[in-house]
Amino acid sequence: MNITKAEMEIMQVIWDSGKRMTTKEIGEKLPDKKTTTIITLAGRLIDKGALHSVKLGRSHAYEYWAAITEKEYLNRQTESFLETIHNGSAKSLISSLFQAENLTKKDIEELRAFINSEADEND
Repeated sequence: MNITKAEMEIMQVIWDSGKRMTTKEIGEKLPDKKTTTIITLAGRLIDKGALHSVKLGRSHAYEYWAAITEKEYLNRQTESFLETIHNGSAKSLISSLFQAENLTKKDIEELRAFINSEADEND
């Protein structure tokens, strides 16, 4: 599931709220988006399986809620990236970050502490 930048804005608003939201409520958080744009983007997200919706009464109002958590989405994207770019190898990804000199000493220390802590928990 690939979510575009514009669709991600909708998802982020809903994830941040932690609740169901109407088109109007989403629009209040994204004043630069027209109602029709929000409805269109939400429809795409529903088709992708990222959102659920229900029509409210006889009006054209809808209520939306996330079908996937932010963490689940990020995990899926990370797995897809690893598989596509690094043949599923986290070691290859980290190696490429080192080689490109994208990691600071602080980043490396934090990674080392994280890896050690995870290793200790899995022993």
